[in-house]
Amino acid sequence: VLGAGDETDGATAARFALREAEARGAGLTAVRAWRRPHEPMRHPLLTGSPGQAEEEQAEWILEELLREPRRDHPGVEVTHEIVEGPARKALLEASRTADLLVVGARRREGRLGLQLGIVNHAVLHHAECPVAVVPERH
Repeated sequence: VLGAGDETDGATAARFALREAEARGAGLTAVRAWRRPHEPMRHPLLTGSPGQAEEEQAEWILEELLREPRRDHPGVEVTHEIVEGPARKALLEASRTADLLVVGARRREGRLGLQLGIVNHAVLHHAECPVAVVPERH
């Protein structure tokens, strides 16, 4: 399972996840969470259900994140899961049936180490499978 962040901290993790899936002869499930806005925007030109734009944006981000890395691993079957709700909850649920959970992490400016946010912290402590935290490349 790939916990799909954005392009800044997710591209290296996506490449790693695809390499691992290929090496293991496995498929890859890429999970991207999204949240419904607290107050829907009111505008006469906006149509559709509240949250539709956020869900579509999540799918677009996932497509963009995987576009380049998938070219190098055409044999890996990739499925998308777009989940409404907190990312940590979606990834912890996905970890229940995963062999490996891959997430990206940003490097901290001017410091050694990685910037681990609430999502990475949650999966490192509570995932039900091994977790790979992949640092972004400069």
